[in-house]
Amino acid sequence: MKHRPSALLALVWAGMWGLVFATPVNNAHGRNPASPPGSKLLYIMLDGFRWDYVDLQSAAVLPGFTKFLKEGVRARWTHPLFPSLSYPTWTSLVTGQYAENHGVVGNYFYDSATKEEFSLFDVDSTGKQKWWTSEPIWTTAERAGLRTAQFLWARCDVPVNGITTQFCERFEKIPGKAIFEKNIKRALQKFDEGFQFVQVYTEHTDNTGHNFGPDSEEVLQAVRDLDDVLRMLMEELEKRGMTDHVNIVIVSDHGMTDTAPGNIRRHEIDDYLDPKLVENIADKGALMNIKIPQENVDKVYASLMKMTGVNVYKHNDIPEKYHFKNNKYVHEIVVSAEKGNFVMASHSDKQLPARSDFVYYGAHGYDPDVQDMKGIFFAKGPAFQKGKIIEPIHVVDVYQVLTHVLGLTPQPHNGTWNHVQDAFVQSTPATHDVGTHDHDDYDYDHDEHMGDHGQMSDSGHMADHDHMSDDDHNMHKHDHSQDIHGPAVQHPLW
Repeated sequence: MKHRPSALLALVWAGMWGLVFATPVNNAHGRNPASPPGSKLLYIMLDGFRWDYVDLQSAAVLPGFTKFLKEGVRARWTHPLFPSLSYPTWTSLVTGQYAENHGVVGNYFYDSATKEEFSLFDVDSTGKQKWWTSEPIWTTAERAGLRTAQFLWARCDVPVNGITTQFCERFEKIPGKAIFEKNIKRALQKFDEGFQFVQVYTEHTDNTGHNFGPDSEEVLQAVRDLDDVLRMLMEELEKRGMTDHVNIVIVSDHGMTDTAPGNIRRHEIDDYLDPKLVENIADKGALMNIKIPQENVDKVYASLMKMTGVNVYKHNDIPEKYHFKNNKYVHEIVVSAEKGNFVMASHSDKQLPARSDFVYYGAHGYDPDVQDMKGIFFAKGPAFQKGKIIEPIHVVDVYQVLTHVLGLTPQPHNGTWNHVQDAFVQSTPATHDVGTHDHDDYDYDHDEHMGDHGQMSDSGHMADHDHMSDDDHNMHKHDHSQDIHGPAVQHPLW
């Protein structure tokens, strides 16, 4: 399906310079006095952990997740960001902002003004202060006097607003179970040392999903590996007498879909794009963000429109529901592949990153409506309900869960309290309620999607689990591009 430009939207875009998004918020800093004293929070991110992974194996096979969910709460799934890629979502999970607001718009992107590149595995490029303009939760926590630590969490080492975390091991690619187990044990040690907020990241399921596909035995084993570590964590908390004093929030950044050779259509971008007409081609697979001199835009667009199985958007026509286009790093044309399609990187030296021979058996980055892109939200501890399923939430909603548990006044964010309030034992936010209106992208029939009003089965898994189709969302969209909560936020506009 192709998306053709709108002249009206072009005029609207011309008037967007200087646009400010604002909603009143309590701007006081420091601990929220309504927060339980002495509370601790462990925030775990399981990269690439699809929404249904825990439901694909029996409770007996996954005793750790089973116990956790029987004693905690889960969202049916988490709607991913657009794009459903790692770095943008990692940033959203600690700021509560959409990509167009926090500015990390991809795993790879390009600043055309300075010719600088942001590249996933290049620590020098991602560590530049210029990319990190939104305050992450560890900065807010440190300012409020909390001691925080991060293990393999993206760019926790970069100072924001002059503040650095007390302990940080920045993201680097370390696959496997062993590093996750090691870092969970080190997180427990940090709690023993008096730290109140600790974050741990693992790429085990993501790496395995890319290499073998989301429906592989290898992914099932990776989930069992994580289950072993989760069970160990709960046992260690019990030994320390900390079970009733530590809240645990487990999330993923996105899901994963099958892209094995023979199961999808692969498109060579070089068959449709003359590299001489463009300045930069960022990323591949499900999403490309292409910088093009203005005089070449129409010609490049016409050529790309010949490609099937993708949506080709001129900048002005990127759907508002993606909360993506209002950023200077989103360029003249964005190519968004539909599920079942994969756009191969260009052979040109303008491609970021350079083309490789790696074959992806699983991938992400697709439209948030694709069910395989959905992620997880699990939580357990004194702040949370037990044995309950809540309706689907959005990635940007997770941030306010963290600030509420820690008793922090949140920074400006795009989350909606109504999405998450039912997860808590006491669901009324204290002095840091940052919004009184709901801004869903999607409306759900509660009885249809939640079964018996969100109750867990005896196994701790969802009682009415069925793999939902991509059309089973009953979307009712409206424009809420101005629904960022907090003081005025000046968007960097293209």
